[in-house]
Amino acid sequence: MHPLADELKLIVSSGYPLVYLLTHEEERGQRLVTQALKSAKLKVGMWSSTGGSKGKPGAGDPEQLLKSLSQAGAGATILLDFHVFLDRPEVLRRIRDLIPVLSRNGHTLIILAPLLVMPEELEKDITLLELPLPSREELDAQFRKICADEKVVFPEDFTDSVVRAARGLTENEARRVFTKALRKGGGFKLDDVGLIIEEKKKSIRKSEVLEYFDLEEDLGQVGGLEEVKRWVKDRSRAFDDEAARYGLPAPKGLLLIGVQGCGKSLTAKAVAGTWKLPLVRLDLSAVFGSASPETSMHRAMVVAESLAPVVLWVDEIEKGFGDVSGSASGSTRVFGSFVTWLQEKRVPVFVVATANEVSNLPPELLRKGRFDETFFVDLPDIHERSSILGIHLVKRGREAKKFDLESLSRQAEHFSGAELEQGVVAGMYRAFGENREVATDDISKELDEIVPLYATYEEKIKALREWAKTRTRRASLDQSLVDLFDQE
Repeated sequence: MHPLADELKLIVSSGYPLVYLLTHEEERGQRLVTQALKSAKLKVGMWSSTGGSKGKPGAGDPEQLLKSLSQAGAGATILLDFHVFLDRPEVLRRIRDLIPVLSRNGHTLIILAPLLVMPEELEKDITLLELPLPSREELDAQFRKICADEKVVFPEDFTDSVVRAARGLTENEARRVFTKALRKGGGFKLDDVGLIIEEKKKSIRKSEVLEYFDLEEDLGQVGGLEEVKRWVKDRSRAFDDEAARYGLPAPKGLLLIGVQGCGKSLTAKAVAGTWKLPLVRLDLSAVFGSASPETSMHRAMVVAESLAPVVLWVDEIEKGFGDVSGSASGSTRVFGSFVTWLQEKRVPVFVVATANEVSNLPPELLRKGRFDETFFVDLPDIHERSSILGIHLVKRGREAKKFDLESLSRQAEHFSGAELEQGVVAGMYRAFGENREVATDDISKELDEIVPLYATYEEKIKALREWAKTRTRRASLDQSLVDLFDQE
């Protein structure tokens, strides 16, 4: 039996009067409630505003329903979408009058709804449960059943890939996409995993606060930042069963603080690409712009956990949670739930957060236990600038060795990685406009035209470096020491 059904069986048998089951999967929720009551040999009824309740008064009238339940015996009644009536004073009063009667009679009201509406009057009497998205085992069983129903033979080796691709979908979403993939080609092929992933992208997009990213980068496309790369590579097998048997916990996350345009966001993408994990971005501006930020944040964390193992990228986290101590209580609660989740989560959701402005970072984010490590990402040194220029040339189909990267690197002192990329692209446009191949001189001329961020924000960048000295690890090697040893 499903763990939630076990919990419901115990709750109803123990005489709890009110249960709020939060889920978008109404059919699945009804099935689990029925399973729980059946195993406890208790009766279960169902009511909706359109269909009423079989054999009982109250069709379309919640007050009449509640009045009729004063004589209900041991068991439960499922109330579909009853949350829409919880703002009516007369309904709340009838529920509160009914609570002691329900407790005496051993009857439980189970509100089954996709939205959480929790009146203060009922907070102490209602038990909140949330139906998690289907587990790996449930998706596996569903896929096998659909294959049997469709009378197709599937390659056993592909089952794990199919189920992993479907994590994060509801039961109905998974059923539909499995059937679509099977009927598309009269069977199942490994290529159809991509179709499932596309369906998952659409599902994640519906949340409005999460965005699914295709894996296009790995650490080989990150110039410099050798200390971060080493840290990530050391944990490349951290999500394997072998790591757990060795006694290692799954890593929690990284906080990358530093100068704009120096590769923090690229590193977040590269971590997912290197570890071959899904990458999902949490948009904090969308969270706080939603009708219910607390609900949006909660659902984002639920979806992220359902996709585990996964990399969750939170870009410019200080803009979402900056000055949270002086903000409205709603923002404070959202922040509190997020940092508590960072600290206490037990599923492998690896969070990569980036920040440019440390003055706006809440101190709670910097406490040990929220993230495994905090790295400071500075402007690239001369060796890193050469590597970054080479990466962007190769990315655009050129051989890096044909360019004088050393002279370009010396010329581009205090440039960020984004500014170096701009120099390469602008140089290529210069050559393209003259119908010839790009050369070192084209890039050099364009670099001369760029005013780096350092020229405008030198004092702020120096202050950021000073702050980071005793509070973070350097993301890059201290190249001055490396050069010293090379000379010896």
